[in-house]
Amino acid sequence: MNKKPKDPLFPKGFGKTKEIKQQYYEENLPKPNKKDEISPLRKLNHKIGIYLNPKSTKITEDEQKRKIGIIITTLIIITLIISSYYFLIYQPQQEELSLMRTTKLNELHDLYSGPLITSPNALTLENKINDARNAEELENINILTPATKDWKSYHKKSITANQDKYNRTMVVYENESKDVLMNSAEAIKIVNDNDATILSQIKFEKPNTVSVPILVSRLQAGAGLINVGSVVDIYLSSNYSEYDTNITNTTSPEISGCTVLSIMRYEENGEIDSEYSKSNMNVKGNTTYPKENTKAFSSNVLELLKGSIIKGYDEKETIDMLKNYGVKLSNYERQINLGDLDAQYMLLIETPRDKVNFMLNNMENIVLTIPTSNAPNWMINEINTAYTN
Repeated sequence: MNKKPKDPLFPKGFGKTKEIKQQYYEENLPKPNKKDEISPLRKLNHKIGIYLNPKSTKITEDEQKRKIGIIITTLIIITLIISSYYFLIYQPQQEELSLMRTTKLNELHDLYSGPLITSPNALTLENKINDARNAEELENINILTPATKDWKSYHKKSITANQDKYNRTMVVYENESKDVLMNSAEAIKIVNDNDATILSQIKFEKPNTVSVPILVSRLQAGAGLINVGSVVDIYLSSNYSEYDTNITNTTSPEISGCTVLSIMRYEENGEIDSEYSKSNMNVKGNTTYPKENTKAFSSNVLELLKGSIIKGYDEKETIDMLKNYGVKLSNYERQINLGDLDAQYMLLIETPRDKVNFMLNNMENIVLTIPTSNAPNWMINEINTAYTN
C-alpha cells in the first residue's frame, strides 16, 4: 500500500525510482575484493586515528593496556638515558670546567694585582675565561706573557719616578716584608730578568732612609771586617730553646742593601804598649858575650790624634798614618788568625725609616753580613784563591 508523501509537492514515484537505481547499481557494478575492503592507507589512517582520537575508535582493553605500557616504558628509558648522560658525562664535565675556570681566574688575579688590577688586558682576559666553553679553550688562554709585559712596563716607569738624588731606588717585597736599597740600573736588571710571578710581588718606592747608630759585638759586625761604604744585609739571630715554637727561621735578610756610614772601636783598641826584643849570645872559651836588641813602642792612637789637632804634631802626617787604623788592625788580625774577640763597635748604618725601631729593639740580636756580590777586595781574592787552587 502506497503512502502519501507528507509534502504535497513531493514528486510522485520518486521512492520507486530510487529503489530501481540502487538495484541496478548492485547488479551491474563489480563488487570489491576482500583485500580492497581495507587498503593499507586506510589501515594507517585507522591506527593514527586510534592514537590521536582514541575515543572515536573502539579498542580492546588489552590493547589499551599494552599501548600504555609501551608509552611508560619509553618514558622511563628516555629518563634513564637523560639522567645517565647528565650525572655521568655532563655534570662531571661542568664541574671540571668550573674548577679550571676558577683556577684560571685565581691565576689572573694573582698576576694582575695591585696597580694592574684594572688593566685593559686583565679585563679582556677575564672575559675570555668566563666565555670559554670547554677545557681546551681555557688551557689556551695565556696569562703569564701579557702580565709579564705589563709589569715590566709599569715597573720601569715606577723606577724612574722613585729615584733619589743618589740614583737609587728601594725594592719592597710585599710577601716577605723585606726592603732592598739598590742602584736604579740594578733595579732595571731585576725587572728584565724576571717574569710576572716575581714582578707582581714587588714594588719600587723612593728611598726614605735615616742613619741609625748601633752598638754591636765583633761577631755581629761582620767579624770587624766591614769598612765605611760597605753594603751589608741585616739578619736577626735569636737564641731560643727547642721548646720555643714562636720562632720562625728564614733565609732572607730582614733588611738588605744598607750602607755602613761610619765605624768606631772602643778607645782601648787604640792603646798601644808593645816591646820587641831580640837577643843573641856569643861564647868564646869561658867567656859569654850576651847581646840584646830591644825595641819598645808605647802610644795611644786617640791621644796622638788629639795632639795633631792642636798642632802638637803634623796633622796631615798623623791622619795619613792613622787612616783606616781600625780596619787595618782587623785585617791584620784576620791574616795572623789572632785578634781581640771582645771588641765592641759603634756603627752608623743607613736604614729605611720604617726599620729604625726594628734596629733599635733588636740591637743585641742583629747580625751584619757582607753579600759576596758586594764583597771587598780581600774577600774576592780569598774566594778566587780557594776556587783556582
